[in-house]
Amino acid sequence: MPANLNFVTKHVKYLTMLRYLSNRCQTLLGSVSRSYHTTWNELPRITCPKKIEKKIEKHKEKKLAKVLLSRRQARHSGPLIVSCKRKGYNHYQGDSFNEFDIQKLVSCGWKNKKRIGDHFTLMPFSDNPSIETEEICSFPDLGINEKVNAGLKEIGIQSPTKIQKSAIPVLLQGQSAICAAETGSGKTLAYILPAIEWILQYKRTLKTLESGVDSKITNINCPNTIVLTPNRELTLQVMAIAESLTKYADFTPFTVTGHEAVLERKILNPMDMLITTPGALKKLLKRKSIHCNFLQHMVIDESDTLFDDSFAPDMHEIFRMSRIQPADETDKRLPLLIGTQIVLVSATMPVALEKTLGEFLPLESMVKVSTQGLHHLQPHVKQTFLRINNQRKPEKLIELVKLNIEKNHPTIVFANNNKTCYFVHKLLGENGVECLQLSGEMLPKERRGVFEKFRDGFCNVLVATDIASRGLDTVNVQHVINYDFPTFISDYIHRVGRVGRVGGTDAGEVTSLISEKWNVELVWKIEIAARKRRKLRDVNANIKQKLDEKKMKMDKFELNII
Repeated sequence: MPANLNFVTKHVKYLTMLRYLSNRCQTLLGSVSRSYHTTWNELPRITCPKKIEKKIEKHKEKKLAKVLLSRRQARHSGPLIVSCKRKGYNHYQGDSFNEFDIQKLVSCGWKNKKRIGDHFTLMPFSDNPSIETEEICSFPDLGINEKVNAGLKEIGIQSPTKIQKSAIPVLLQGQSAICAAETGSGKTLAYILPAIEWILQYKRTLKTLESGVDSKITNINCPNTIVLTPNRELTLQVMAIAESLTKYADFTPFTVTGHEAVLERKILNPMDMLITTPGALKKLLKRKSIHCNFLQHMVIDESDTLFDDSFAPDMHEIFRMSRIQPADETDKRLPLLIGTQIVLVSATMPVALEKTLGEFLPLESMVKVSTQGLHHLQPHVKQTFLRINNQRKPEKLIELVKLNIEKNHPTIVFANNNKTCYFVHKLLGENGVECLQLSGEMLPKERRGVFEKFRDGFCNVLVATDIASRGLDTVNVQHVINYDFPTFISDYIHRVGRVGRVGGTDAGEVTSLISEKWNVELVWKIEIAARKRRKLRDVNANIKQKLDEKKMKMDKFELNII
């Protein structure tokens, strides 16, 4: 018992001690926790500065944008249509785009100087739309004789383009027509070849006439076909094409341009086809140097320009003096046209026809021939738009031009007016770049041969106004630089058309320097058309009319201020 009692007593002491130690530990822990809690609350609060918070948020947004972009790229198997400096604005074939959500345009904020240095590129994503790929036919299939076809093959033309395939059969039927197609699609041959066929048929008919028929019919100063062009350079180009075919067809082309001695004297020349400008033709008709008694064809090349308000008075006078009657049928006794076939040719659909031509020809009787590429951006030409300030434009231009010289790429630099054209020509010359200049204010003797030197490769850089953007065949050009961005959509279409032409070895590229706020709205229209893959809107070539409208608006604005 005593042993057991001692054992119990000892364990009770141990238990009591353990309980004491436990209580003590709890007391100490409680005091420590209270002191720790008090100390934590009394510590100063550390916060993140706002600038760092914004940087962190931007970093998170960039990471998220990269993830979304990678997912988006994974979804798209189609080609890239719009490539941007800010990759989040890239646009792929098949993407949808809401044209009313202008915030999604990469050029949306380009009116703000903060966007200087931004850029985007319209990537080439298909072949030249002018070239026929589906049903390949030959020129004889369209009604062109074998000799002329052989001549075309010798100069490297194997098969017709889309506009030639559509227009030649219509024109061979003698119908008056409006032929509109994208630049560089072969429109010149589309009207030259039918005209040659009609001339040959006319000559064959004269040879088989009986002696009783009027023998005074001649081609001396009495053309069967008149081709009108807006400037000297295009006139000489069309003349060169016509002359290249005289080896294979019995016809005589003749040309007269403005400011020539031939206009000051009486001419006496055979001319089955007269190729000239409106000013020169008006002088010839006034002096009665030529006669339109047997005129069967009137071709108006670059008609969007020639029916502009600036040319309209001359055109009205020409129609009045030539007394042209529209052709509506063929003579049953002779395979000749009764009246004159009128053919309008352009890269943009003329808009002032009713005002100028309606008096002489019912427009509803004219057949409209066009291609699907009309008024569309060229899908095979790379087009870059760079937002830049005016101070950096000369430096950037010199950089681009010298790079093209290193690559041996013929280049055209476009300016909006003659003063800027002269400035750019001097700027490049002073920086060691050999270049040619072509503008409307140059004297005829200064302009003579300029384009031919550029075309033939004697100089690889041409600085020009829009006089060089209409109709000239520039298959050798590989880069167009818009030092001044054009004011109108029609001018942009024609400038882009200097590259990527049928027969060219390279599709080429276009670089536009956007330096003024008022250029940005036109860039919006182009970018929207590219993203929507639709026609460009408001393609009005009547520049003089638009300028007059702008002047009227400014005058009204000034009156309201007063």
